[in-house]
Amino acid sequence: MLPNPYTPSGRPRVFVGREVERRRLRDRLARVVVYGEMMGPLAVATGPRGLGKTSLLRDVQAHAQESGFVVAWVSGVKHQPFLADVVDRVTRTLDRAGHLAKPGRGNRLQEVGVEVGVGLAKVSAKIARPKDAAGGSPALVGPVEDFFHRASNMVREAGGAGLLLIIDELHAPLQSRREREYDPDPRAVLDAAVLLNAVQNMEGDREDYPLGVMGAGLPETKAYLTRAATFGERTHEFVLHELDRATAQAVLIEPSRRLGVDWDAIALDAAVTAGGGYPQSLQIIGAATWDAAQPAEGATLTLADLEGGRATSEADIASLFHARWDVATDAEKALLLAMARHTDSEIKRGAVAAEMGVDTEALGMTRRSLISKGIIEAPRRGVLRFTIPGFAAYVRAQDDRGVELPVADSRPALVRHDGRTHEWSSTSSHEPPSRGPAR
Repeated sequence: MLPNPYTPSGRPRVFVGREVERRRLRDRLARVVVYGEMMGPLAVATGPRGLGKTSLLRDVQAHAQESGFVVAWVSGVKHQPFLADVVDRVTRTLDRAGHLAKPGRGNRLQEVGVEVGVGLAKVSAKIARPKDAAGGSPALVGPVEDFFHRASNMVREAGGAGLLLIIDELHAPLQSRREREYDPDPRAVLDAAVLLNAVQNMEGDREDYPLGVMGAGLPETKAYLTRAATFGERTHEFVLHELDRATAQAVLIEPSRRLGVDWDAIALDAAVTAGGGYPQSLQIIGAATWDAAQPAEGATLTLADLEGGRATSEADIASLFHARWDVATDAEKALLLAMARHTDSEIKRGAVAAEMGVDTEALGMTRRSLISKGIIEAPRRGVLRFTIPGFAAYVRAQDDRGVELPVADSRPALVRHDGRTHEWSSTSSHEPPSRGPAR
């Protein structure tokens, strides 16, 4: 049986799309490879959940490793400081990278791991202690610069290209702990400020640092970084959006073709329309269709296969909707309902305020909180929209019946192909899976 190429365990893994962003990030890494100097300021991919930020950075990670980088991957934790984890992950990654040591030079990187481990203890202690016994403030930025200088140059000296640090979920440590005001964990803010200042200083002496620093986060990430330190404004932001139709088709076609399986034109058109250009939805639909078809090499996925996997894909997409609705506060749900009553796409903030009977300024904190949670976004000034296709219909269902309803009616009702019409029924009785507390 062929493995499902749309699931994380499927082989081969295929990354499709985001060519502009991939090229720009690879170009920055090329500076490190060729000149042995820092790639530039912090580069961060931002966008709502499900648009492929992590997948993009995993693709960059694979390319970097092929180019001779040691790559340290860190994921931010909500409301928690992260710099000690960064240093720890770099240390552990260097310890495991002994294969870069050249013959005759000994296992130099294992020695580096021990050396850097000592640095970790020193840096972590200083970060954890805002004041020393004498009442003075310890140096924070300098030790971090020294740490990266030592680690990145040891990789270069051992025959590698340099060190690449990737911080996923960069927004999480800096998110507010309160709903009505921005109140982040001060330790996390300190870590961000130290990292930004260190990156700024290292960029000034870039020829001494064969290093790259990248991250990914929700749309508010750059704003959080700028709050932590003014150098956050210099962050190179790569904003991800929904996929165009041609790229969405490629997302479904390319993984299956690697295993000798094609898509029927009618099924492909229906799947792309149902996915709405949202990478996560397309992946769910592709995986469900594949599992329903159980294709052999040389087979073609058809509309019948798409329908066969429909119950599974609807349940999985419903769980996405349920999770987003469930984390919203009552005030946030009121705003979501006001948006959904008017549109499935974009709506002016003034129209939302009018629907709720309030002034536009009254939406401020609630709007920002929903953006921080990745449920809505502001594509332009004064405009709001949902970040996942189909969610507006799901929200209207909560308004109409007061219970969590099936996701079927959030799909396009009609999918046209070759002059004919195929109905994607909106009368399915599938209920959202019961994940989390009953409501």
